[in-house]
Amino acid sequence: MGQLFATSLCYFLKFATSQNNFVPILYHFWDKISGNYLLALRSYKLRKYFELVNTNFFRNLQHLIKKISVMAPQEGAPIYRHINGHKIEVKYPCKIYWPDSGITKLELVDYYVGIAPLMFPYLKERPVTLHYFPRGIQDISFYKRDYSHPIPGLIDTYPYEEISQDKTIDVPVIANEAGIVYLASKGCIEFHNWSSRITDIHHPDLAVFDMDISDIQNFPMVLQAALLLHDYLAEKGLQSFVKTSGGNGLHLYVPIKPVYTFQEVRDWVAGVGEVMKEKYPDIFSLPGKRNQTHDQEKVVVDYRQNTITRNTASVYTVRAKPGAPVSTPLSWDEVKAGKIRPQDFTIKTLPQRIQEKGDLFREMLLSSYKLHEIQ
Repeated sequence: MGQLFATSLCYFLKFATSQNNFVPILYHFWDKISGNYLLALRSYKLRKYFELVNTNFFRNLQHLIKKISVMAPQEGAPIYRHINGHKIEVKYPCKIYWPDSGITKLELVDYYVGIAPLMFPYLKERPVTLHYFPRGIQDISFYKRDYSHPIPGLIDTYPYEEISQDKTIDVPVIANEAGIVYLASKGCIEFHNWSSRITDIHHPDLAVFDMDISDIQNFPMVLQAALLLHDYLAEKGLQSFVKTSGGNGLHLYVPIKPVYTFQEVRDWVAGVGEVMKEKYPDIFSLPGKRNQTHDQEKVVVDYRQNTITRNTASVYTVRAKPGAPVSTPLSWDEVKAGKIRPQDFTIKTLPQRIQEKGDLFREMLLSSYKLHEIQ
């Protein structure tokens, strides 16, 4: 068994160094074996197995790793990206953020460089909650919504008084496209925004229907539910817009005039949810007594997203899930066809989609409705 392992490792390293796509993976590999795993390689018994394959194994291994270092910049060597007159430093660009697919930190940053012009209008003047994964999606993460030190020209702040905790926090507000890229360069993968703007913080301009199901195999039911909800709202004269959450569900938005309180909007969304539940009891559900927001067999409409300080995954944000999925706007024709799946939209596939379809949410920025009485 040890001999087979040694043989496989030798052949793998020889092949990998000839493939540029393997460079980030090899860095990750060497980072691992240079620590505790190297001690195992030094063991006498395992070394004897390697000697059966190649008496100069360790010398060849050192040569191969040296070759890797020539093929790409060292993990610690910074790279710079320029956007809106700002020079953004990206440290550790070759760090693997998605081990399942080998996607690096630099690929994340470059995605945001490309998408920032489309993404920023949906973040403009809105407080955001930032979700950082500085070592990748399988390591430590943390949320940040108190940003006490603004970054001039990139990140502004807004003082929000938290009544429940009797304190004031400085919530971050992204100033421009470069601010998105700057945060990504610091390890922020996910952006979640409020449904109100700092110009009128207590009156949202979006009504949010957060639709989810626990079993991704039942995602076609979420598409069906979204289409039924869209048709119901259309009968009331309300235009709605839908996107993937980046997880198992969909987010449906109705742009509204900022004249309603969060309580009023939340009650309205809950009322619509009740109507849909009565009309289609086998499809729709609402959060249970224990506030469950996932159901294996039904689509849960979580109306509580319409609460101040509650945030929803931003349009075009990457999610820290396998494959690097993106919260992506959909056309109603795509929803009706029922063929799309959340995993279809990733940081690798979205640039081509944008080139072909453009920004499917752009009309939402120009629309606003008054909420109608629920019937």
